[in-house]
Amino acid sequence: MPFADSAFENVWMRNDQPVASKAIARSWTWGPAPLATGLETYTDAPDGSGKRLVQYFDKSRMEINNPKLSPDDKWFVTNGLLTVELISGRMQIGDTRFETGKPANINMGADADDANAVMYSSFGSVSNTSAGEKRQPDKSNGGYATGRINRQGAVSEDASKSKVAEAKIVYFEKATGHNIPKVFMDFLLSSGTVRTGVANANKPLLDPWVFAMGLPISDAYWSTSKIGGKNMEVLVQAFERRVLTYARDLPQGWQVQMGNIGQHYYEWRYGSNGSGPQKQVKTAPGLPMRLTVPVIGINAKVEYVGVDKDNNMDVPKDAFNVAWFKPGTVPGNVGNAAVAGHLDYYGIKEAVFYRLNTLKPGDRIYMRDDKGRDRAFVVTRHMTCEYKSCPLTETFGPTDATRLNLITCAGTFNRAQQNYDKRTVIFSELAP
Repeated sequence: MPFADSAFENVWMRNDQPVASKAIARSWTWGPAPLATGLETYTDAPDGSGKRLVQYFDKSRMEINNPKLSPDDKWFVTNGLLTVELISGRMQIGDTRFETGKPANINMGADADDANAVMYSSFGSVSNTSAGEKRQPDKSNGGYATGRINRQGAVSEDASKSKVAEAKIVYFEKATGHNIPKVFMDFLLSSGTVRTGVANANKPLLDPWVFAMGLPISDAYWSTSKIGGKNMEVLVQAFERRVLTYARDLPQGWQVQMGNIGQHYYEWRYGSNGSGPQKQVKTAPGLPMRLTVPVIGINAKVEYVGVDKDNNMDVPKDAFNVAWFKPGTVPGNVGNAAVAGHLDYYGIKEAVFYRLNTLKPGDRIYMRDDKGRDRAFVVTRHMTCEYKSCPLTETFGPTDATRLNLITCAGTFNRAQQNYDKRTVIFSELAP
């Protein structure tokens, strides 16, 4: 399953590309790959469509509620209040509109065949949801997570847990009235290897943690659950968007995990054999606004150009923008759409297309239009040609395919002519 939007891929890449590439060993933030995508009802969609684009992962569901926002906005991609819906049984279809169903009888943080594990429905007795609040007293002044919950939602005290350092309460969220133990707060505030552009760096994993998790809607409770076929003590806490579990018996890096709430919500909403979200329909493309190539860290605004004084395609005025050849094809229409970008620039060693020649067949390129629609193109071919003998018909001429061709300089720079002697062209075609 490919990514439905470049913004989804960029969000995924930050935390999970280092895990997928084995640069770091830790639990997933989203999951190894998307599971399903499409449009779901959102009656208050700002664009008036009554729908929003979603994509499901093991650990969550990404959403774009307002496609007209800038993709650079921190909240352009959000993830839904899935935990609240699963525990309450009330599916949110608008800002204040719900469809009432049944709480999810699905195990929260245990093997699916564990008949004794706590379920989302079990947490209805201890969680804040749209059906009501279950606030708790502040225990951050020396308290511990000593509650134990069973499958029926009954809570008892386990005094032995007052000696477990990881269970010490270190934070109380006044807005929801719930406590967070040390082991989960440490995880929420932890730093690690993340992808930034084209390189890895050590940064906070969840920045901010409320983006991924939402606020706590329950305290943390102990239960005995089967994980990987083995019974073990597990600490479970519900947040608005996700569930956290802690199991000391698991390997380091996997002791604290986000539950597979994306999988669970999809099963609850659509059933195990459900058709899933409504498929996006094909629409006429608007004018190009932003080019994104996540694999090489490109996220560039689009300038519109024609020809220069020598009757060649003009170039962008900004080193970090790209230029679309406006007299040609609109990206997403049948034909060769051409986009150019600088390799370098005056005093700038690495301009927008500095790494363009590293793209390979199968890599994905995205063009977002002025209607907010992001279209994916798949790289098919890489060509380097002499500046004066590049095949113009192949790059700009008529074709029955729907192509997006990216162009930049290559070869040796001639100072007298102020030009490179070669060009790199990346050919791509509209993804199915």
